[in-house]
Amino acid sequence: MFAVISHNGNQHRFVLDKEYDLDLGKEISETEKKIVFSDVLLFSNDKNTVVGEPNIKGASVEAEILKIGLGEKTSSLKFHSKKRYTRHLGHRQASARIKIVKIALKNEK
Repeated sequence: MFAVISHNGNQHRFVLDKEYDLDLGKEISETEKKIVFSDVLLFSNDKNTVVGEPNIKGASVEAEILKIGLGEKTSSLKFHSKKRYTRHLGHRQASARIKIVKIALKNEK
């Protein structure tokens, strides 16, 4: 069983009982333990596949937040030769380790 969701302009494929690293931005706090994604684009199990137009009404993906931290550092370097101009930039995006607990479809039995 898996679901494809839309989150922060990206599409993610989530499988039940697996762990993922996800860029969260600043939308959750340190005290939250669960997060629910309601923008489900596709749902599939052994019996059927449901595709949303664009979202599936009543579908949700529930995840447990295991760890909140910073992702890997990305670096950028600007350099102009013969001008003595060098600029180095770095950034670490807020991310979380999540585990998919439940994938639900409203009309599924």
